[in-house]
Amino acid sequence: MKATRTPALCVTEATFVLWQRLAQYPPGDVDGALRCLQEWIARAIDADNVIWIGAVRALRGAPARKDPFFGWRLRARMPLREESEHYRRILARYYATAHYGKLTPGYYLRSHAEQMDHVGMTGRASLAGAGSFRVHRLRDADFVDFDAFKQTTHYELYYRQPGIVDRMTIGFPVSAGAESFVLIDRMRRAKGARRRPFSSRDAAIAGGAVRGLPSLHRQLVLSHGLLAGDKLLSPVERQILKALIAGDTEKRIAAALGQKPATLHKYVTALYARLGVGSRAALTAHWLAPGSAPSD
Repeated sequence: MKATRTPALCVTEATFVLWQRLAQYPPGDVDGALRCLQEWIARAIDADNVIWIGAVRALRGAPARKDPFFGWRLRARMPLREESEHYRRILARYYATAHYGKLTPGYYLRSHAEQMDHVGMTGRASLAGAGSFRVHRLRDADFVDFDAFKQTTHYELYYRQPGIVDRMTIGFPVSAGAESFVLIDRMRRAKGARRRPFSSRDAAIAGGAVRGLPSLHRQLVLSHGLLAGDKLLSPVERQILKALIAGDTEKRIAAALGQKPATLHKYVTALYARLGVGSRAALTAHWLAPGSAPSD
């Protein structure tokens, strides 16, 4: 297993301006803060797409050691730019097959029937470094054998067909059971115009910006329910959680969602139980708890 890599990071005046801007977002607008970060990275290093992924440790011990993903599953995915319909279909199959199902014996067999298609060398290399902050470029010698990777079905489906010519992967450990990933892509341009690979300075700028935001990583993972197990919150549950954090009353949330107050209260009670809190005040404190900076 290759060692994780933490490059020299670059924090510029523009990075401090970004962090100040992110600090001004309301507590419940974690998605808006993420989009701000994604847009900043895309502009700063000339990237075409920036994708956030929330991962959760679903298996431990011996089962994890036998698992192609080392026990981790990618549960939440939020791209900056909308991807092509063809690529969305490929991704839907990837997540449905390998990451979203319940970990029953039958699911496990189905999800790994085509390991070369779905697992991929880059996914394994990224998840092998769980627990440490790391930044990898696709062609880094300590990441994957790029020439060998280009010969795989995974590369054909998830890189060549959608037109991804280079990718940077940043991993940020949020807890022992949750990871926050930022994937940064450069795409093939029309008329065959060549795109240069990401440089070490690109990696330093993006890595510096991402590493300085532990609270945002924590809130992103928490907003999907991934600090409290491996099951994603539903879209309705996410809306309710963000509205509660924003300070809306249950009556206002129920009206906005077209639900009866009693039904909404059941959702709220279930959310509190899921997140291990007993009140709105405890939920807010849990949400605002500072994130921890990852070790190298």
